[in-house]
Amino acid sequence: MTDFILGIDAGGTKTLGRLLHLASGRSWQLKMGSASLTNDYNNAAATLYQLISNLFEQARCTGDQVTVVAGVPGAGNLQLRKSLELHLAELCPQLWITTDAKTSVWGANNGQPVAVVALGTGSVGMRLEPNGEERQFGGWGFNIGDEGSGAILGKMAVREVLDEFDRSRGFASALAKAVTAVIGTDPANILGWLKHAAVNDFSRLAPLVLPLAANCPQAAKVFARYLKDVVELIDLTCLEVRLPIVILGGLAEGTIPHLPARIRQHIIPAAGTSVDGALLLAKKWRSGELEKTEPRL
Repeated sequence: MTDFILGIDAGGTKTLGRLLHLASGRSWQLKMGSASLTNDYNNAAATLYQLISNLFEQARCTGDQVTVVAGVPGAGNLQLRKSLELHLAELCPQLWITTDAKTSVWGANNGQPVAVVALGTGSVGMRLEPNGEERQFGGWGFNIGDEGSGAILGKMAVREVLDEFDRSRGFASALAKAVTAVIGTDPANILGWLKHAAVNDFSRLAPLVLPLAANCPQAAKVFARYLKDVVELIDLTCLEVRLPIVILGGLAEGTIPHLPARIRQHIIPAAGTSVDGALLLAKKWRSGELEKTEPRL
């Protein structure tokens, strides 16, 4: 049986890892850049390899001493997950690559039943039911889904600003001024930005919307669309079952006050993070209490 457990929460903007020595309780933590299999597999593989290697070096341990669980966006794609497991197999033989939704739902309520909706660069709903079954909702990625995410909110903001330009041949609104400070005002520059814009580029525009929504009609329009998407994702995640709700992610704090009262009354603070969930899964897997499984879609 291994002496250490390592929990990893990868994401579209940052990746966090915590290595724990079970006997002493001593821990080592490290934060690195983005690691999403969907958005950039090669970057994700390199980031995770470096993070794990650096933590092993800090703790002066080897891979055969550690049980590793990593929650990674895009891990629902079996081909990408298997490829990543192969890439990391020599470094850490006891490895479980799963979705960041799974690690989040296990951390949010200390492994107890809960519905979790994550509003970050991407979006996903996940619930852990009283019978121990897990179900995932959404999380299909930026190209076809991720409604209620920072990336889609940023994309909607750009679209609204371009609609304003098409109507008036200018950028007069507060939202337009904020967005064009990033993407430019000349149509040729905007087209250049759009050609090279990645998921994270759109996501970085999301924080511009909420502060303007109270006084800028264009920002209010975009935020209302975003909020509708979030409510639909929460309702879908909680369909046919009543569970406490945890809202996670960088957009959570600014979104919760605007949710309907029927949803807010069931929201509880998160008991732990996705890293905590990964560590809990690692501990249970290490002891034989839990087998490697993936959520039912």
